[in-house]
Amino acid sequence: MDVPLSKLRLNSVDEYEREAKKLLAQDLVNYIYGGTESGATLTRNREAFGKYLLKRRVLQDIEKDVRTETSYFEGKIKSELPFFPSCINTIPLYPKACLDVLKISKSFKVPIFISDIAIPPGMEASELPSLVPADVPLIWQFYIFEENYDAVFKHAKLAQRYGYRGVVLTVDADLNVKIGDEIPVEVRERNFHITRISEVKKMRDSVSIPFIVKGIMSLEDAVVAIENGADGIIVSNHGGRIMDSGQSSLEVLPRIVKQLKSKKSTRKAEIFFDGGIRRGTDILKALALGARGCLLGRPMFSGLAVDRENGAASIMSILKDELIRDAFLCGLRDLSDVSPKILIEA
Repeated sequence: MDVPLSKLRLNSVDEYEREAKKLLAQDLVNYIYGGTESGATLTRNREAFGKYLLKRRVLQDIEKDVRTETSYFEGKIKSELPFFPSCINTIPLYPKACLDVLKISKSFKVPIFISDIAIPPGMEASELPSLVPADVPLIWQFYIFEENYDAVFKHAKLAQRYGYRGVVLTVDADLNVKIGDEIPVEVRERNFHITRISEVKKMRDSVSIPFIVKGIMSLEDAVVAIENGADGIIVSNHGGRIMDSGQSSLEVLPRIVKQLKSKKSTRKAEIFFDGGIRRGTDILKALALGARGCLLGRPMFSGLAVDRENGAASIMSILKDELIRDAFLCGLRDLSDVSPKILIEA
């Protein structure tokens, strides 16, 4: 006998994903959860977390409450948690899904990354900041297409006036998303511009608010991005949806952190992480390896697919509870104290 969805009690991100896959059409399941060609990069993103174990600590004389608040860019962006919704294209799920992501602002004061291609038809990007409380930072992410080149920089100049607290430029989508062996129909008409250093500089010159470059997977690119104007980077392989047989985001994260921290010109850069998070332990491991914040992509899709009204907030709640429990069990009073010392290589 089928249980009505409203009666289900889902306690993990994986459970949400399983239910979402039951509800969605197969082509949409493929688009959201699939990876490029063999899927090796996608698989590697998830398996990389298993290479690290957490060190259990007791006799620490600490309380169960773990401090999770943090801030970025010298206090310009504040967050009650070190993880937040990523800039994902929610339009294929349903046109107004982006607005349901914004509903997490009722429960959580965290940055929300909004993709320019996820803005509902008939709405303008300028309208979105008014839909969340003033203490919830919205960060506007841009793709550069051949057909919108001039418009991207024009909009970026207006972002702060609209109420956005930061902007993101995605630089790794030059050959488009590829799921399995095909470009999915949802994005087939997109003509991505091959982003160059000159566009990073141009974006920097267009904005006075924090500027982040997304899609960094090498030491060289991390340094180039920061030295050419970015205030931060997102270490990401686009969810394993661009290149097959690539490294996982977690594998390159500690090396990128070490490289940026070793140079005076780059050591102040904020380093965010994206790729494969499904558990609080995943977030804790990424933070321990040097990430300052973590982005959630597919878990947001799963939450929205199961429950448009509350699903995104439920995903946040599950991961918050897991993260606080995991941090406490590792002997942490404050997530700002997290370091590689809590990790053991498996």
